[in-house]
Amino acid sequence: MPETPLSTRTPPPAVAGVVTEIFAPAVLVGVLLLLQPVLTPGVTWLHGIVAAVFTVGLPFAGILWLKRRGSVTDHHIGVRSQRAPVLLGAVVSLAVGALLLAFLAAPAALFGEIGGVFIGLVLCLVANLFWKLSVHSAVAAYVGLALLAPIPALGPALALLLASATGWSRIQLGAHTPTQVLAGHAAGCIAFAAALLLP
Repeated sequence: MPETPLSTRTPPPAVAGVVTEIFAPAVLVGVLLLLQPVLTPGVTWLHGIVAAVFTVGLPFAGILWLKRRGSVTDHHIGVRSQRAPVLLGAVVSLAVGALLLAFLAAPAALFGEIGGVFIGLVLCLVANLFWKLSVHSAVAAYVGLALLAPIPALGPALALLLASATGWSRIQLGAHTPTQVLAGHAAGCIAFAAALLLP
């Protein structure tokens, strides 16, 4: 059954639309990387900016360019068949950014964070070759664990709230099924666990 472009669907509930935009992958990963100078010893603001630009800035600019050309239906890449080239481009951009960070002598801990994002991208890329896994949910789970879970007392609850709110918004918008959202959460958790094994 062919997928229906988001632009032809019934307008989504306003709250779900706002949640989806606020917790979009580019926003969450961008915040995570830009906060690294505060969270990780040895990471400079230049390191954080370079990481954010190559990991989310350039890929998102590419998505907007593709949307303008009509190559993708929307900036969330709602049609599964359009996702693989975009995710592959993001992987390449991240790799180039990592090489530049190595030249700038960024600390190993930052590469561990970028490595986790890379693993998550690869998982989402492979899954979306065959099935429409929720990238929003994967990123929300990963960032929730990386950024919020370490907060004393409320951290785990905040991480769960972030992932749940993001998944809810994707279901409400008709962009994903509950199964696709849960699979995204699982991918984000796997990427985070794998990142813990990196330097």
